[in-house]
Amino acid sequence: MNKKAMITGITGFAGKWLSEYLIEYGYEVYGIDKDPSCSITGVNYSQISILDSDRLGDYLSSIKPDEVYHLAAISFPPEADKSPRSSLEVNITGTVSVLDAVRRGNPDVRTLLIGSSKEYSRESITERFTEESNPDPVDFYGVSKYCAELIGMQYVKRFGMDIRFTRSFNHTGPGQSSLFVCSDWAKQVAGISLGLSEPVIFVGNLQSTIDFSDVRDVVRAYHQILDRGIKGEVYNVCSGKGYTLNWILEYLTGKSRVKIEIRTEEKKLQIHGTRGQVIGDNSRLTGQTGWRSRIPFEKTLDDIYDYWYTHLSKSSNPD
Repeated sequence: MNKKAMITGITGFAGKWLSEYLIEYGYEVYGIDKDPSCSITGVNYSQISILDSDRLGDYLSSIKPDEVYHLAAISFPPEADKSPRSSLEVNITGTVSVLDAVRRGNPDVRTLLIGSSKEYSRESITERFTEESNPDPVDFYGVSKYCAELIGMQYVKRFGMDIRFTRSFNHTGPGQSSLFVCSDWAKQVAGISLGLSEPVIFVGNLQSTIDFSDVRDVVRAYHQILDRGIKGEVYNVCSGKGYTLNWILEYLTGKSRVKIEIRTEEKKLQIHGTRGQVIGDNSRLTGQTGWRSRIPFEKTLDDIYDYWYTHLSKSSNPD
């Protein structure tokens, strides 16, 4: 009999890749989200809000999954800062709702709560963050994720639930919203290459060094944490490699034959606001699960660019 997995936030960026990975791995995949429908082939989809704990508990009782991946969240930090109440409700109260539903509907299931490197301080001068680094979030998104982690830990201690936790560093890949920096720049360069826009790319801060992973490696890590990890443990999901934003920009602009002018835009300075160096240590993840990143970051950027080139080509030539 195939294992069953239930994914919250399944129609989102990581949810799509995780569901496709698990289906290929032989899982029967169920998912919920706020959208009326889900276009992912092979997914058993239901439109259920994570805040509706009673309905979600009934749903879990009926499908009896072996694993639950809680991905649903307000995941864009500027959106969380713009609307703190909404983000805290979804990311904290929504997590409580999911955990209550799991406890009531299928208490023995292995559950993964997705956290963020934003739980660490961006102001830290550490060379790289380990799971022992002191969390000190500096925005509402980071606060919400750290609160959700602390609450999840209480469910482990008080109720004996099998919950594992990630602090996921930046990940990207084809299909990501252009709100995020790599996808934003790849979309702009693809548009210039196609002659759809002037040869000017608008950027924010270029001085940061950031730990990036490919989303396809990240979802594989999520599965391996539930398969081989330890109950109650926190895992940095990261490549352990830092890439300067300036290098990423040069790599992407180099894909166009057109000479591109770089302009700084205040709005993007605010959106892409990471400062300094944010690199993680993945020793716990690799040591306990055997996970290793497989996809070179250059291929990730190539695939994002190709995605936008194809998407924009179709949009500009609908016939």
